[in-house]
Amino acid sequence: MKPPLGKIVQNIAREYFASSTCHGMAYIVHPKLSVVERVCWSLVVLLSLCACISAIVIGHQKWIEKPMIVSFSAKPIPVWKLPFPAITICPQSRIDVEKFNITEVYLRARANKTLSQDEWRKMRALSHVCSSVMRSKTDYYGSNGTAGGHKEANTSTPNSERVVEQLVRMSQSLDKLFQTCMWSFNFRPCEALWTRKVTENGVCYSFNMLSSEELYTADQAFREREVNPDVRKGGLHSLHASRLRSSGWTMENGYTLKEDLLAYPRRTASEGFKGGAIVLLKMHQQNREYICSGALQGYKVTLHPPDEFPRLSEYHIRIPPMQAVSLIVKPRLLTTQRNLHRFPYSKRQCYFSDERTLRFFRVYNEQNCEFECLTNFTLASCGCVTFAMPRDNTTRVCEAHEKRCYKRAVIRLMELDELSVDAGEELCDCLPACTTIKYDVELSNDWLNLDAMLDAMIGGQNEMKGMEPMLLYVYFKDNKFLYIERVEYMNFNGELANFGGILALLSGMSLTSIAEILYYIVVRPFALWLKVQYSRAVRPVTPPEVQHTGDNSLHFVRPWIP
Repeated sequence: MKPPLGKIVQNIAREYFASSTCHGMAYIVHPKLSVVERVCWSLVVLLSLCACISAIVIGHQKWIEKPMIVSFSAKPIPVWKLPFPAITICPQSRIDVEKFNITEVYLRARANKTLSQDEWRKMRALSHVCSSVMRSKTDYYGSNGTAGGHKEANTSTPNSERVVEQLVRMSQSLDKLFQTCMWSFNFRPCEALWTRKVTENGVCYSFNMLSSEELYTADQAFREREVNPDVRKGGLHSLHASRLRSSGWTMENGYTLKEDLLAYPRRTASEGFKGGAIVLLKMHQQNREYICSGALQGYKVTLHPPDEFPRLSEYHIRIPPMQAVSLIVKPRLLTTQRNLHRFPYSKRQCYFSDERTLRFFRVYNEQNCEFECLTNFTLASCGCVTFAMPRDNTTRVCEAHEKRCYKRAVIRLMELDELSVDAGEELCDCLPACTTIKYDVELSNDWLNLDAMLDAMIGGQNEMKGMEPMLLYVYFKDNKFLYIERVEYMNFNGELANFGGILALLSGMSLTSIAEILYYIVVRPFALWLKVQYSRAVRPVTPPEVQHTGDNSLHFVRPWIP
């Protein structure tokens, strides 16, 4: 007679408990222990296994939710492995008085006197970058585009303001603004180091920044022609800073092994001003005006990575004229291990270069992404974009009477972004790049007593009378820096060690014990079944657990368990 299935399972279970390597299980079926003792040992084993399983699940869940940690590097990184920061300088006096006397024209507009068509166009172009004080009584950049009885101001067609072209024409040239330029303690022509850029602040000048061709997508090529119309390919103009191209550097991969210290973007091998950038700027008092610039005079300066569009509306350092200023730089580098690429960006909280692309920028970073998001939102809200925003050649540039619209778009986007964060969904989804550099700055300044120096040197000659220079030093503070790295919180070996350690601590088990469980669940029953089938095929015989007695009845024999 075939024994019941439940009895077979019971026997296999008793056999497993008796021989298991898990601490305490043998006492559950020990024949010399009482029922109370067995129940106590059963509770101990059950609680131990529950604690073990809970600890393993919690540890694994933590690994899944936060697969990485941020830690300091074991070794410092030398400064020559990092790009020198890009420097963008924006003069507060945006207009060359010889090209356009804004004070005189503004006062005539306030008095409702007649202005020429060219003067109105320049005033409307300047309204995009000048202070809010610059406004006539009748709001000459209002919705109707007219002022007083000047109907000629509204005869222009859309896109006729040509804001970038007008700002470039009225701005002070590089030759008038820059006096002396040095890099790594060597004098260089300023046009070989500094190039004109158009930002939200108007016409500025940048050092060590990627060219427009490398920063923007191909459909943005016309913007470089607008900003630097006098620079052409070939000849001496090929040495112009706007013609420089990266020699292979990327933010994620750094410099290649083939690049030397002459690579672009520039890098330095030394800390201190002997390995930094020095520039002497000059501005004549006759170019100082308060209509467009407002009460604050001097310069706006910002340091940023070479592949990042400078937004001086978000962050800048104000430097007044007649001062010598030192910007002592300490880079803050954050890298990410490549093996974290297999995790989704939502857990990693950063993008690798091949995970996110932008419409207008070739290089992804948080700053470029946010600026492009603002561009798209402004275009959707106003039907146009500002003169500094990236665009294709068919996108309309906002005119002066639309200034309020794009300013409201900035505020509205900030509000919507805050609401989307509270709701758990970001509007722009602009996570940082997985490799980023920020430049922390310490500032030191002192006054330049130019008049006293000139009196002592050249006996009071007045050739430099009226000049207001500004001397700027930018250099690294140290020769080596510790950086921060995103590393994997726990790899497979660590997870396996954590799993085994918890098993051994709470139950005395190991991975072999798991194989033992599988053996008694799968292999042992199958082996017994094969043994029974083999016995039946050879000769008919009663099962080994059953013995015949004289009265032809069957009695189950309990197997001996030590």
